[in-house]
Amino acid sequence: MVDAEIMSSLQAVQRDIDAAARRANRDPASGQLIAVSKTVPEHAIEEAIRAGQRDFGENRVQEAKAKWPALKEQHPDLELHLIGPLQSNKVRVAVQLVDVIHSVDRPKIAS
Repeated sequence: MVDAEIMSSLQAVQRDIDAAARRANRDPASGQLIAVSKTVPEHAIEEAIRAGQRDFGENRVQEAKAKWPALKEQHPDLELHLIGPLQSNKVRVAVQLVDVIHSVDRPKIAS
């Protein structure tokens, strides 16, 4: 059973995204909702997954490392985004764990 509040919230945000896309003369399907799971416990993430959410964002590698390997193993269709700063000492862990890194602050990290 899907948590009704989470389902309702996801639907409301998606409606807002779709409306904004239409106002900008863009295809609503061209946008992507990334649910930020920073500080969110695994059981709440599981509820969002049951509600159909597939893209999630974390801003700390250590927090992602603690909760995402098991979730991604159970749900291989999920996509995890690193949306926060990436420290050079965490690059190796990040590239093994996340699917998308949204920003780097130094060329050294990118290479």
